[in-house]
Amino acid sequence: MKISIINTQKSSLFILLIAFVLTVGSCGEDFVTKEFTNGVVSDNFFQTATDANQALTAVYDIVGARGMYRESMWVLGDAASDDINELTGDNGDYGTHYRAASDYRWEASNPYSTARWYDSYKGIFRANILLEELPEIEMDGALKTRFAAEAKFLRALFYFNLIMAFGDVPFMTAVLTREEYLELARTDKEIIYAQIEQDLLDAASVLPAVAPDPVGRATSGAANGLLSRVYLFQDNWTDAANAAADVMGAGYSLVATEDFERIFSGQLENSSESIFEFQSVGFSPNVWGGELTETSFGFLWSPMIGWANWYSPSPSSQEQFEDGDIRRKASLLVVGAGDMLDTDGDGIEEPFPSGDMNGNYFNNANVRKWLAIGKNLANGDEYEVNFPIVRYAEILLNYAEAQNELNNPTDALVALNEIRARAMVPLITETDQGLLRDLIRAERRRELLFEGQRFYDLHRWGLADEVLGPLGYRVGTHEYWPVPVAELDLMPNLTQYPN
Repeated sequence: MKISIINTQKSSLFILLIAFVLTVGSCGEDFVTKEFTNGVVSDNFFQTATDANQALTAVYDIVGARGMYRESMWVLGDAASDDINELTGDNGDYGTHYRAASDYRWEASNPYSTARWYDSYKGIFRANILLEELPEIEMDGALKTRFAAEAKFLRALFYFNLIMAFGDVPFMTAVLTREEYLELARTDKEIIYAQIEQDLLDAASVLPAVAPDPVGRATSGAANGLLSRVYLFQDNWTDAANAAADVMGAGYSLVATEDFERIFSGQLENSSESIFEFQSVGFSPNVWGGELTETSFGFLWSPMIGWANWYSPSPSSQEQFEDGDIRRKASLLVVGAGDMLDTDGDGIEEPFPSGDMNGNYFNNANVRKWLAIGKNLANGDEYEVNFPIVRYAEILLNYAEAQNELNNPTDALVALNEIRARAMVPLITETDQGLLRDLIRAERRRELLFEGQRFYDLHRWGLADEVLGPLGYRVGTHEYWPVPVAELDLMPNLTQYPN
């Protein structure tokens, strides 16, 4: 059974400390000023390297939260894009909100955008506490430096996710008093980008290149990989290319053609292509365990669960693939296309759909990525499927895009064609910058299909209105999600989007 760094320390005293601090922060002054003499508080917790490691584990815990890489990345990054055409009934705990994202009925109460806000800030809060307390802890200096670098990487990741979803957001890099918190307002995202970049540069200068111990920890490869993406969002092509090149020289590689689909099904996790993953753990404690669960929610489109018909692939997501492209069958199950599926882990594949599988599918297709192949697809607790937050194929695409924008088509084509060779499709020879730009963007859509990036890519390319406008997207309304109303009540200086 796989044990992640998060699951092994789920009962960390630091997590109890955080719960206590958050509770205190929501209470009146009389309670805050009372002396707390029983249990763990910040004054008596941060004493040893073990305490610091538990505190860092609590920061990592947020990576697998609902608002981060357990669920929300699919809703905010894909359901809102042209890759998903959500046609499920507008009802239930999930269908309503997937459908609302896809239909551009974006409300402040959507639990996925709300979770993105609160989980991101929970992670930032925990990282800030650790970074503030670390200097005073008596422990090995090199280990202390590494822990600080990991906390900075995670803080950067959380802030980047906030910017993607909400644009300008409240910003802090220190632990605030309640009074300071209430004074927060939106900070220009360019200021936050600068902090993200600095955090990632600091992390990259300290962390090991690959092979983190334990599995799941951040590396310099993860820091530089995320940094290359961050630079792309600011059209900083030179730094994006350089950050990607640093990763390309760090020992990562694409998995073989025959293994491609296995990196999305729980069968080949933390591979040579993996740079940073959400470490999913089945039966932890169970899929309906709320914030305690570490299980992937890919079962929401399992063909073996009658009600699990969310996350409907759009027609264009199916039609974009060239003949022979192995990514089509690895990403999608299409009715009548001869696709096969092992539904119970017995090693026997059955035609899709057949037997006990659901008989009807919106747009005649089902997402294949994130199904727990080799397990019982009808049991959500068995969806022990990691989510690759940063993988090497994206780094090659980042590099190709940046080099093309720098008018270096030869370098761009080398990286682009490495991906196409793995996909078993013809190599590209086009060198015209505009035409090659379109080809790179199309390749990015195919390679990263259903990995939570499409909406944000369209936005940064300036194509959201053109591509998504016919689907309901409106400029000035759907670039970002509205913030939770409760935050507006707490912070009078915080403004809503759209105004």
